[in-house]
Amino acid sequence: MKLPQVVVYESDGWLANQVRRLTGEHRWLLRESRHADACLNLVDVSRPIVLLLKLERELLDGLSLLSRVTDVAPDCPVVLVSDVKMDGADQRAQLSALAFDLGARYVLFPPLQQPVIEDLVAGLMAATTRRVVGWAAEDEDA
Repeated sequence: MKLPQVVVYESDGWLANQVRRLTGEHRWLLRESRHADACLNLVDVSRPIVLLLKLERELLDGLSLLSRVTDVAPDCPVVLVSDVKMDGADQRAQLSALAFDLGARYVLFPPLQQPVIEDLVAGLMAATTRRVVGWAAEDEDA
């Protein structure tokens, strides 16, 4: 059986560093991508259990990638992590609504803290792994 995977899309490596210890402890494979097409290919080929997609200055590029990912792998939970500082709750709410419409499961805004990111990833990994293992057991029983 292949190792469960977490894919991180970002330009600077900060988000991957936030989950590196967690993935190592659980023997999950951590894959990083800094280019949208490479990230989309990783999602399509390796079918990760969780995708962390960091939105940076180019909001439309990140949102476009989110839309493409959910077309390719609709069952992959995507956590959109915003690195963009926004002036008020209305802007955060609008971005969240758009992200949810495009297929994100969760949207995180600054201040971003490692325990929150780790807990969210661990929960999604556990829930998705249970669902997938449950499906595999049902297939074996049939």
